[in-house]
Amino acid sequence: MMKCLIVDDEEMAIKVLESHIEKVSTLEIVATCANALEAFAALQEHSVDIMFLDIQMPRMSGFGLLKTLPHYPQVIITTAHRDYALESYEFVVTDYLLKPISFERFLKSLTKVKSPDAKPMVEKVRQVVESQEQSPAFFYVRSNRQFIKINLEEVQYIESLRNHVTIVTDNHKHTTLTSIGEMEEKLPPQHFLRIHRGFIVAIARIQQFTQSAVIIAGQELPIGSLYKKTVLDRLSKYLF
Repeated sequence: MMKCLIVDDEEMAIKVLESHIEKVSTLEIVATCANALEAFAALQEHSVDIMFLDIQMPRMSGFGLLKTLPHYPQVIITTAHRDYALESYEFVVTDYLLKPISFERFLKSLTKVKSPDAKPMVEKVRQVVESQEQSPAFFYVRSNRQFIKINLEEVQYIESLRNHVTIVTDNHKHTTLTSIGEMEEKLPPQHFLRIHRGFIVAIARIQQFTQSAVIIAGQELPIGSLYKKTVLDRLSKYLF
């Protein structure tokens, strides 16, 4: 089992990496850190094989952290900025991932990692890819005493209604007894984004967005003040 440390000041970026890592049985998260100082302390406390490291963070950058360490684990840079690629290799990093990080790109990065027996993880990654190919891209919800199949690619957004949620798809609306928090935990974070206490949206379905709302299929959905920074940071990764 390879021990992983995630260092990022963006909560959604941490969630994406957590989701990716949890799909690989040979990886284990020992800690998540919101800044370089927390990471420095975590490295003193835990044995770490792979560090997923953001660059731009408050108080000390990811590169600043590496400069303070006489020895550090294999490092995979995770950033929204291409400009640091050349500098990153001065620290002999294992790979350089640009956000948003897809699971496919994450797996490709793992093929460059050396496992404790000094062999690449290619075979382990191949096994994960095969299992992912067999995993269905759908889920079932209970609605009107039936279990309804919903394809992930058809979901537009999910709205909270007290102790129920309504799942809005291309052709139907399905209401089921669960909380929006439970839905958020189960949906793949690389494809879905919580924008409000009452809404989760499919990122690929967002047609337009402003500082205060997103539009999906002509429907304007508000961005909550508590989610605003995370939402805008995430969506800004797709700007050109």
